[in-house]
Amino acid sequence: MFSRKSVSGISQSSDRKYIILFSIVTFFFWASLYLYMPILPVYAQSIGASLTMVGAIVSAYAIPQMLFRIPVGMLFDAISRRKFLIAGGLLMNSLGALGMGLAPGALLLFLARGVTGIGAAMWVTFTVYFAAYYPMEGMKKAIGIINFIQGAALVITTYCGGIIAEAGGYKYTFFGAALLGVVAMAALLPTREPTIRPVKQSARQSFLFVAGCPLLLVVSFMGVLAQFANWAGLFGFIPVYGAQIGASSADLGIITMLALGASAVAALTVIPLVKRRGNSFTIMLGAVLMGSAIAITPLLHQVSLLQGLMVIYGLGRGILGTILMSLSIQAVDPQQRATAMGIYQAVYAVGMFLGPFVSGSLADNFGIATVFYLSAFFCLVVAGMAYLPIIFKQSA
Repeated sequence: MFSRKSVSGISQSSDRKYIILFSIVTFFFWASLYLYMPILPVYAQSIGASLTMVGAIVSAYAIPQMLFRIPVGMLFDAISRRKFLIAGGLLMNSLGALGMGLAPGALLLFLARGVTGIGAAMWVTFTVYFAAYYPMEGMKKAIGIINFIQGAALVITTYCGGIIAEAGGYKYTFFGAALLGVVAMAALLPTREPTIRPVKQSARQSFLFVAGCPLLLVVSFMGVLAQFANWAGLFGFIPVYGAQIGASSADLGIITMLALGASAVAALTVIPLVKRRGNSFTIMLGAVLMGSAIAITPLLHQVSLLQGLMVIYGLGRGILGTILMSLSIQAVDPQQRATAMGIYQAVYAVGMFLGPFVSGSLADNFGIATVFYLSAFFCLVVAGMAYLPIIFKQSA
């Protein structure tokens, strides 16, 4: 008997095998980027960085993503052999983590953090590569699953990162992250590429067509605001605030773990939520949950309460991130998804850069609470934009 073929040209049983293998690659890709995240801002302070420099170090991760995600997406759509792009991202993750662990001062820490941003820019390829193992109607399901895998990796590794730092010191988290990147490369080797036809238009024509998509433009702007809040908050100054009210390295790992765990669970709820209530309500709900949690943060002075609040934050973050990513490629052809994803992720990387960078100066000059209130306001703007006609009219 012959296996029924999937849309990618690989048998369904083979598809399942490669989905599992690539899920492992995805897990360790994000594990190598986030093992050290709970302690990175505090580690930067420990080697002499001011709050402004802490913000710059955290934001260095976003600079290569702004520069490279669109070219990477266009290249992915234009070529037939794509695995080397993913392997290159994994290599950058490991080299950057190793560099941060060996950095003697804030400047070299900033540069090494930028190297990890080159690796993270390859996330464009991961989402489209993974979605190609599924039939066309399974696109949203694939994005929900890969976001769940991402979230699960972040939950486990951020918790472990705090424990490792508590037990052995900050540097061991960076060396561990470098090792996890190597593990991901080993898992990538036996995977088989799904068949994705290269785009037939010229690269310039394809880019201009996709870049002019109104839905993509609106969703990308919403992504900027959401990522500003996310990187000023969870990955920027919530750990700093937690340390100020008495959180240990292990506590910081738990704070991040709870937020990311809730995000992973929330990613799986998006499809049924969209089917029941529509895209606009789903976006609004995610933005309100996330913004409310950020606004409440500076009012709390107990570590346990901050940890509990991060569950609400994470639910909003997971809902909002998944629905915006799904909408970013909804209005383009399958052959142009990587370009659309590259544009979306490059644009929202502006928020990843500005969030911690601007917030560092705000925290130094006006107090850390200002960072949280500005981030909450941006979430409120996203909630209002959810009911723009171009979003509201999109079918579930």
